[in-house]
Amino acid sequence: MDRGMVRGLGVGLWILACAAGAARADVSVDEGGTILMYPKVISANGRDTIIQMTNTGNTLMHVHCYYTDARPRDPRFPPGPTNPPLWQEVDFYLWLTRQQPTSWRVSQGRSLNPLDGGGLDPGSIPGVSSGFTGELVCVEVDSSGNPISANRLEGTATLISTGTGDASRYSAIGIQAGPMAGENGRTLQLDNEHYNSCPNTLILNHFAANAPSPVVGPPDDFGACANGCPIRTEVTLIPCGRDYENQDAGRSTVSLLIYNEFEERFSGSIAVDCWANVTIGGSMSYTVLGSLTAHTRLTPVSTTGGVVGIAEETHTNDASVVSRTAWNLQTEGSFYDPGAGREVVDEIVLVGE
Repeated sequence: MDRGMVRGLGVGLWILACAAGAARADVSVDEGGTILMYPKVISANGRDTIIQMTNTGNTLMHVHCYYTDARPRDPRFPPGPTNPPLWQEVDFYLWLTRQQPTSWRVSQGRSLNPLDGGGLDPGSIPGVSSGFTGELVCVEVDSSGNPISANRLEGTATLISTGTGDASRYSAIGIQAGPMAGENGRTLQLDNEHYNSCPNTLILNHFAANAPSPVVGPPDDFGACANGCPIRTEVTLIPCGRDYENQDAGRSTVSLLIYNEFEERFSGSIAVDCWANVTIGGSMSYTVLGSLTAHTRLTPVSTTGGVVGIAEETHTNDASVVSRTAWNLQTEGSFYDPGAGREVVDEIVLVGE
């Protein structure tokens, strides 16, 4: 058996192992939720985001939404302990009639205008400031702003390059309410009774950092791609817990286990302070990893807090033209699981009237 076949077999075995051993996750991208999270929302560097949201129920729904600007305080330098995120929160309300979808571009927001051809106005939606890099979280509430349990929110986000029209799309992450939802007022506990817990592990298969494109071909293949057409995979992670009332960002530490196609293991960690967008593998190129593709498991440290996230893959050709695709990560297990020694409960504290 040649080495290429061994590589393909290794990836196949990992996919089968994930499918066979995966436990039920507590977030969803294809069922309605009471809490809806959009981890990656951009209006910067020639990119914008279109938000789509739907009330899947048959009665009027009130929604309390929160933008969080997570770009570093000093944009000249990368984020870190000495350059923390802004954590600037802007909240607004939506009113969605039964089965009503709505959409808006985050750079522009949406004004109250019944003549704009955009369907029923859900309410006034503010535009984000130029350079916005962060997230959007929305929660079902009643007319007084108190949390309710209806599990009717679904949505998507489309990240677009305004110059080229390139677009990548992912589904918003829904967290369902349980039988005790709303019991603690505007404090939402993700403990599988009030609201579902976030997953214990996020999983993805991806190309190694800056791996040459196997589609276009190596540099000596008809001269198709002199620079190898490198591929980069980013993950965007946000904490499940946060306190909007007291402007306290959620934080977590996430451990990484990266396996190459020969099941050799590498490890690392990501500090998630409000928001994190990192290249999987970082400086570990495919030559260091030892294979073009990898399998990565991201598990929050049990004493910190849970996370959710999405992945986005970038392809660059010889002319520096960039194309991207986004997708939702696979999930496994429950972050809150006292039987397994995981006793930290993530909490989301909403802004009061």
